[in-house]
Amino acid sequence: MLDQNTLNELRKKLEEERGTLTAELLTIATPDPNLKGDWNVKHEEWEEGEVGSEENLETGVAADESEEDQKNKALSDRLELRLRDVNDALQRMDGETYGICETCKKPIPLERLEANPAAKTDIEHAG
Repeated sequence: MLDQNTLNELRKKLEEERGTLTAELLTIATPDPNLKGDWNVKHEEWEEGEVGSEENLETGVAADESEEDQKNKALSDRLELRLRDVNDALQRMDGETYGICETCKKPIPLERLEANPAAKTDIEHAG
């Protein structure tokens, strides 16, 4: 069982990480108002007439922006998953199941929680 000071330190790390993840997500996405915890990637807005211009097609501007959207979507997905893990860990702290391996129900070693405060399993059961 983790003592209160250790729990407080781990909670602080998780809350700081949540803030960092949220700030990073806000640079490339917006929260989905219809689905809690989901984010929608911001797309580059094109000015009227710009999309179909021959110059843009020849220079690859449209392809570059599409590629940028794809990169932002992949990054957004990773950040979103990590944010979900962090929020889940904070909920487990409130529900007093934090620090218990979801697979074997044994305590997760402190070293693992210090390295990854959002860990759901011990090393043996990590996917």
